Amino acid sequence: MNTKITYQYRDAENYKKWDSVVIEGVISPNALTPFLFDKEFFIPSEVGFKDLQELPFQEYDHVWHEILDVSPTNDEPTHSIGADYFLQSFQKASDNSWNLVDVFKRKSVL
Repeated sequence: MNTKITYQYRDAENYKKWDSVVIEGVISPNALTPFLFDKEFFIPSEVGFKDLQELPFQEYDHVWHEILDVSPTNDEPTHSIGADYFLQSFQKASDNSWNLVDVFKRKSVL
């Protein structure tokens, strides 16, 4: 059994873009909640996924993404990250305040 994670980016003008990734192993949807910023947001590149916003940043852009669904699946993994590593990455990113300064530097915003 694996886990399918569907997430989206929504800018201030309500433009939306989403992606789904299947990782090896099972994660409960509730396991991620304590590590989300404001119990809702995360930065995909900080946990090994791709960020979905367009570059260069516009005035209405930001770095936060939302998880839409976390569900078990029999589908083959589409990503090399396993469930345990993914959960550890979430906790580490949260403990580091999602590395906002580094993320903005990578995006050439700072």
